[in-house]
Formats: sequence, structure tokens, C-alpha cells
Amino acid sequence: IERLKADASGNTALSETLAQAVTDFMTTDDAVNFLTARGFDLSARDLTEAAAAEARDETPVGEGEGGYGALMKFIVNH
Repeated sequence: IERLKADASGNTALSETLAQAVTDFMTTDDAVNFLTARGFDLSARDLTEAAAAEARDETPVGEGEGGYGALMKFIVNH
């Protein structure tokens, strides 16, 4: 998760690609498949736990975090 957050936050190619892809995700499996295709070994549970941790922060989920933030918002809402 930390590598994903580092690679997909801010102004990076992965961040931009992920932010665009999230709009087409229907399930968390879509997110997992997208990330697996890009070399990340994460499960739906990993993503759910990361989103839950983000939700406990005082900052709104995903605020200012580029594609990673968009992904966390998606996971929280699904």
C-alpha cells in the first residue's frame, strides 16, 4: 500500500492513469485487476483496510492525493 500511495499520489503518470481509470471501476475487483496489471500485489482487503485507515484521518478521504485519493474514495463508497 505504501508503494502504491507513493507512486500514485501527486503529479505522476500512474496517479493520472489511476484517477481516470477509477471512473470506470464497478467493483473493488476492477481496482485490484488494474493494480495487478501494473505490478502491484494487493487484495481487495488490502485496499479496504487502507481506505478505512484513510477514513479515520481528519482530512477527507483522498483529498489532495491524486489517483491514490480517487481510489480511496472509490473503495470507501463501494
